Amino acid sequence: MVALRSFRHSGPSFADLVPYAGLVANGVVLLKDGSLMAGWYFAGPDSESSTDAERNEVSRQINTILARLGSGWMIQVEAVRVPTTDYPARQDCYFPDPVTRAIDDERRSRFEQERGHFESRHAIILSWRPPERRRAGLARYIYSDAESRSASYADTAIESFRTSVREVEQYLASVLSIRRMETREVEERDGTRTARYDELFQFIRFCITGENHPIRLPDIPMYLDWLATAELQHGLSPMVENRFLGVVAIDGFPAESWPGILNSLDLMPLTYRWSSRFMFLDDQDARQKLERTRKKWQQKVRPFIDQLFQTQSRSIDQDAAAMVAETEDAIAQASSQLVAYGYYTPVIVLFDESSARLQEKAEAVRRLIQAEGFGARMETLNATEAFLGSLPGNWYANIREPLINTRNLTDLIPLNSVWSGNPTAPCPFYPPSSPPLMQVASGSTPFRLNLHVDDVGHTLVFGPTGSGKSTLLALIAAQFRRYAGAQIFAFDKGRSMMPLTLAAGGDHYEIGADDADGAPALAFCPLSDLSTDTDRAWAAEWVETLVAVQGVLITPDHRNAISRQIGLMVKARGRSLSRFRVGRADARDQERAAPLHGRRSDGPTARCREGWLATRLLPDLRDRAADEYGRAQPRPGPHILVPSHRKAADRRTEPDHS
Repeated sequence: MVALRSFRHSGPSFADLVPYAGLVANGVVLLKDGSLMAGWYFAGPDSESSTDAERNEVSRQINTILARLGSGWMIQVEAVRVPTTDYPARQDCYFPDPVTRAIDDERRSRFEQERGHFESRHAIILSWRPPERRRAGLARYIYSDAESRSASYADTAIESFRTSVREVEQYLASVLSIRRMETREVEERDGTRTARYDELFQFIRFCITGENHPIRLPDIPMYLDWLATAELQHGLSPMVENRFLGVVAIDGFPAESWPGILNSLDLMPLTYRWSSRFMFLDDQDARQKLERTRKKWQQKVRPFIDQLFQTQSRSIDQDAAAMVAETEDAIAQASSQLVAYGYYTPVIVLFDESSARLQEKAEAVRRLIQAEGFGARMETLNATEAFLGSLPGNWYANIREPLINTRNLTDLIPLNSVWSGNPTAPCPFYPPSSPPLMQVASGSTPFRLNLHVDDVGHTLVFGPTGSGKSTLLALIAAQFRRYAGAQIFAFDKGRSMMPLTLAAGGDHYEIGADDADGAPALAFCPLSDLSTDTDRAWAAEWVETLVAVQGVLITPDHRNAISRQIGLMVKARGRSLSRFRVGRADARDQERAAPLHGRRSDGPTARCREGWLATRLLPDLRDRAADEYGRAQPRPGPHILVPSHRKAADRRTEPDHS
């Protein structure tokens, strides 16, 4: 006979240590103790650009949301630091000339050579333990109608949880950018089979093993603890999936807190998971626990002998008296229900294949936390329980008793982070899923630059002289060539764009100045194209602007005279501003056109406007230097509007060069 006892172990497996039972609704996981759990991915305001007032306001609003919760609720805020090397691939970039492509290749090579690029991802896990059936039954018969009384206990609990989750989500969406972890269905085998994947369960699996990939759910999504299992080796140096596990616990707090007090963790060049678990208490439960704490400190205020013989002495423990006052303040805050109290357990979970490297990472995290005024230690005997307590939905493992309130909690959790930018260009006029304009790295966190918000790309760059503004603008122009069909029109001062323009095969023009070889200067000829109603309306508006900058108040008579003369010039061959002045007009029109007679007929600005044959600019990269024009024109004039209108006309008439 075979000795089967050696193959049958009654001890707990890893599946017995995790709390997951099944998926009971879209994005709702049932835990083994009857609790329900939901989750969101979120992104807070950028920590680098947010002011102190903005961070305080975010912390205040989140505290208002969390103060509504009480006993039976638990929130876990997860901050995950993951490596990233996703510089836009070469095949995803257009770059029609070798120079701009070489610039991007050099940037890609430099980015990939710099090790230690990480970005942070954040998640909120909300769990609720329904009240006991006998308590829920009494409340149901008192406060509900006949229809709700006929519903089962499980259906009532799930519906109540989903209602609360919707309310919390609405409140959070007004402060943070959030996205619910949901169940999605994918058709497989040419639509003959449907597979289900749940983002919350995928995140649970990631927290356990550090591997982020979709997991297909069974047709009946139960016994999820067996799907979330991993190979765990318990001990002083536990291992999960053949990787060493390290846990750094935060067990001491400074005298005061402020929003983002631990934001320095968001800049560390290593992979970790920072778990912040908070188990809520009702105001009555919190007051009872705080009252016990107050009595303990109260006993230390006076010496034991004085308390025994009912005598008065001057020997008073000032520290104990201060603790009594602080505890009384905490009781008052709990009674006001402006904050909620609960148990807070923060840990940082680290993985590495090398025990030595893991020790170095844990030491670096511990030193950083201690530098911020917190107490931190590396878990040894308690490492496995601390790891289990950090998993989403675990109520029981590694509970830390000291109470804190939600106002302090919102200062401690990572609501702000370094914003790394959108991974794709948001402009709808670019090809779908286009890469960002530029990708740079500042420290350990990369940044993806996009100048557009939807289809709007207004951008302002300012700074002191010599700080690199012209270099930045030239780099933006070079990187913009990555999009197929991109066209660039640039006006620069000091010919800063000329080297890039000529190297990339573009055209460079000197506005208002003759070329070195004696060729005539670039002529805009604003009145050259009057073929459409749009062109004629623009020409009339431009002449009105030209008159208005001379200090003349434009009247309806002026507008009628200008429109009449523009209409007469439609069939004329030479459509210059001089022809406009001396055109067919009666005496009153000549009088109204008097401001135009005062304009100089020579100089750079005159050469810009007096041309009668417009130069049509076909290359994709066009640079116009305005040095001569700027010296002749002390303030910006209407001439600068002409190239913009010409650019729009070129976009309407040029063939597609993409």
